[in-house]
Amino acid sequence: MTQWIDWELALRTAKGLIPAGPMVSATEAAQIVAGLREAAQTGLQHAEEISRLQSTGQAQTLVVDRAGWATAMSQNIQAMLPQLPKVPAALPVIAGAEVGAVISVLSTRVLGQFDPFSGPRLLLNAPTITQIRGELNLNARDFYLWVATHEQTHRLQFEHAPWIPSVFTEALEQVFEGIGSGTHSMAQLAEKAKQISSEVGELTCIMSVLEGHAMVVMNDVTTIGSIKTIRRRFAARGQNRSPLATWIGKLLGLDAKARQYERGAKFVRHAVDAMGYEGFNRIFAARENFPNAAELDDPQRWVERMS
Repeated sequence: MTQWIDWELALRTAKGLIPAGPMVSATEAAQIVAGLREAAQTGLQHAEEISRLQSTGQAQTLVVDRAGWATAMSQNIQAMLPQLPKVPAALPVIAGAEVGAVISVLSTRVLGQFDPFSGPRLLLNAPTITQIRGELNLNARDFYLWVATHEQTHRLQFEHAPWIPSVFTEALEQVFEGIGSGTHSMAQLAEKAKQISSEVGELTCIMSVLEGHAMVVMNDVTTIGSIKTIRRRFAARGQNRSPLATWIGKLLGLDAKARQYERGAKFVRHAVDAMGYEGFNRIFAARENFPNAAELDDPQRWVERMS
């Protein structure tokens, strides 16, 4: 049994391509790390208070540089992918280079991630958070807390719906099942994934809701004084897609669904306004409680089904 990615090559490629982060002094670096660790703790408290979900387990908090984030991301993906009895000879090398390049790009864009696959652990990408904060001229403490609350909301989601990771792995097993000698790249795997409409459709809905829920919770924090400024400037910069969602999107051909997270946020906002967070939280109790594609675009239909 083997993996279809040469992970040593992927990580070497990623680290070789990752640009250096912003230059900071040792004192500034220590302050950033301390600020992010404090934000992670406070962010969990805010996420619990707003979402009405209580943490049920332990998770590491890792403040990492871009190379450390690349290592963690490779571990995350590796833990999620199925083992295969046979892999075309050239595929691991080609896929390793492709995946390494994707990870290097994501390391400069992704601020944080909750990893339920090789964790559980919360990862905060200190150089990229610092760079984006500087580019957008944001209050550091407020921005750290905003980011951490989003990622800690993901932690609560996975703790209260421990079945969610299996949906990801099931979809990937469908993609890799029967992989043939003519498969030589991620693009070809994506083409195969598009043929698995039911699994990909369900995964799209789940990912949309998870991201939308985290966005709604982070934007409901009332103690972040500059939250309106953060939201406005961050929205102008573009959507912060999670690394897991971005990678899955590339692999499964979901990138064409540009409205994915906007749909999820609108769905969750409507549902929470109609039912409160306590009512909405029934969604995590079972796989069938998540909306289908029609309900995602018409959340009142879901509210009526769950009432």
